[in-house]
Amino acid sequence: MRLRDTTVVFLCAFLGMMVLFMPLPVFGGPYEDIQEGQVHWTCSMPLLSLAPSDVDLDEVRTAVDEAITANRTTGQDYVPPESRHPLCGGLARTQVVLALLAFAGAFWRGRKWWRSTADVRAEKRFKRLHESVENPQGRSRIFR
Repeated sequence: MRLRDTTVVFLCAFLGMMVLFMPLPVFGGPYEDIQEGQVHWTCSMPLLSLAPSDVDLDEVRTAVDEAITANRTTGQDYVPPESRHPLCGGLARTQVVLALLAFAGAFWRGRKWWRSTADVRAEKRFKRLHESVENPQGRSRIFR
């Protein structure tokens, strides 16, 4: 399958925007004595979280213990506490690098397309210019 250059440019730019502005929810497993499902890990938008502050895992463990004791005492469903994952900063930097690579690919392919179609655009301009010179009646009164 051969894609047109403009399609490749659009796909690269779209993927770059998606990677740059959408956090990847890849954290679901256990992390340093915190079991899977005990905490709802989140990450913010990669562009805004390149150098996030450190996550205090002791506070997260304390929140998990409080949620477990509240679950046992009240008998309600377990509601996991929400916290930013400690590895979000590394993931955000990786996503920004991937987005920059996608934008570079889109720029390269767009420039290649622009240069390959330059002669067609020049021929169209030349044709319009000669049509207007050969047929002055076809022009509006403003340009006579």
